[in-house]
Amino acid sequence: MFLQSESGYCMPYSAEECDPKPLLGFGEQKDPKTGKTFFHHGLDLTANGAKLLAMATGKVSGLGNDPVHQGYVKVRYGHYEVEYGHVEEVYAGFGMDVAAGQPVALSGQMLHIGVRFNGEEINPVEFLGMIYSNAMSSSMVGGDAPEGMKVQTDYDKDLDEIGRLMVRYLPSYMDELRTGAYKPTAQTEDALKNILVQGARKNYYFECLPSVTNPLGLSDRSALLVGIVQNLIIGDFLNYLAVRHTVFLSSWDESQKKKMLNEASDNSGFIDPLKDFRIDVRSFDVPRVASVYPDNAGIRWWTKAWFNNREKGEDAIEISREMAIKFIQGEISKDAWLERYYPKQMSIYHNAIEMTRKQLLGL
Repeated sequence: MFLQSESGYCMPYSAEECDPKPLLGFGEQKDPKTGKTFFHHGLDLTANGAKLLAMATGKVSGLGNDPVHQGYVKVRYGHYEVEYGHVEEVYAGFGMDVAAGQPVALSGQMLHIGVRFNGEEINPVEFLGMIYSNAMSSSMVGGDAPEGMKVQTDYDKDLDEIGRLMVRYLPSYMDELRTGAYKPTAQTEDALKNILVQGARKNYYFECLPSVTNPLGLSDRSALLVGIVQNLIIGDFLNYLAVRHTVFLSSWDESQKKKMLNEASDNSGFIDPLKDFRIDVRSFDVPRVASVYPDNAGIRWWTKAWFNNREKGEDAIEISREMAIKFIQGEISKDAWLERYYPKQMSIYHNAIEMTRKQLLGL
């Protein structure tokens, strides 16, 4: 039921030119003159001579006059066919291709809109709602949920930061999913399959007309399902950041970071790019250790480092007591410490990483 349109979407009239007011809705109605009940096959609006526009990429499928709607023009958009009734002038010929925003007719004082999907009548209000949603969303990057749906996730307090992380890392995440360099955990895949199957069994899908931001036609009833799916997808994205970039949410403490890293390493399904390659480099991951120690009086302090598991290690370097305390308390990272006191040895470490990167890219 989703309407695709290469030319975009627009409402059937310009808001600047026409401020329509409903006269008669779709379905069971009472005749305003006789009071008798009848079924109305469309939507009647005030139009006041407004220019009528094509709402999407389509083709003119009908022109003519009838006793009820006088002059009319019909335009087919995919599986939908829309009729404008009570028109005074027609600007498009039968079989003519039209694009969103292209004038097709001139209304009288009143406009009748009828909509069919695969030949069956539907409420024009629902169709116009989909067109409006598509028109508003076509220049935006999707949407998290149907408009008005209240969806809760475990990450609501971090959504702004997650959005910024996605701006930076989502392209590489999607690319590695596509190439198979990274894949979600088996638990994530199984959970997604199960929740989507449950949604189908409970008839959550296509309760309303689908749109750009709501392609499955979900209603408020499916908010719980949408929240679970968002939890799974956001969780997998954070799992990817932990495994591939060692990046975590700023709100997480060290125990949360450690837990995420452990779970990511065990379950992520991340594929080691070196697994199937024979690469002649000295060391892709150079083991490096740093420590500090005092003299017997605790007045003079030294730092010492070991690279590549060398038994002897590097020459010790004297440092201040204040610097030693900062290192012991974790206020200075190990690599930053090594860069400061053993720059030549760290250059070998960086060269090994660069050599590996170039050889991988050259394969």
